[in-house]
Amino acid sequence: MRYASIAAAAALSFSLFAVPAVVSAAEEASAATCQSMDAQVRSALSGSQQSSSQQEAVKERDTGRQYCTHGFYKVGMDHYAEALKLLGAKA
Repeated sequence: MRYASIAAAAALSFSLFAVPAVVSAAEEASAATCQSMDAQVRSALSGSQQSSSQQEAVKERDTGRQYCTHGFYKVGMDHYAEALKLLGAKA
């Protein structure tokens, strides 16, 4: 019984430290994820009609590109996500 409680405590400790690291690694923004989001926005823009939201989406896409080009991938991804939101597409 003593070993079972030690094993349970070790498993709990491992999950508290290992799981958040895996989750944050999966959400980590990079140049590749920026390129993927840029392609999604480009596709959404080509399928949408001219409107004021499309103009705003183009501004958001351009801002996202600027941030990604300078290595601020997370901020760039946020702008790409906003562009997709303006176009009614899902990220």
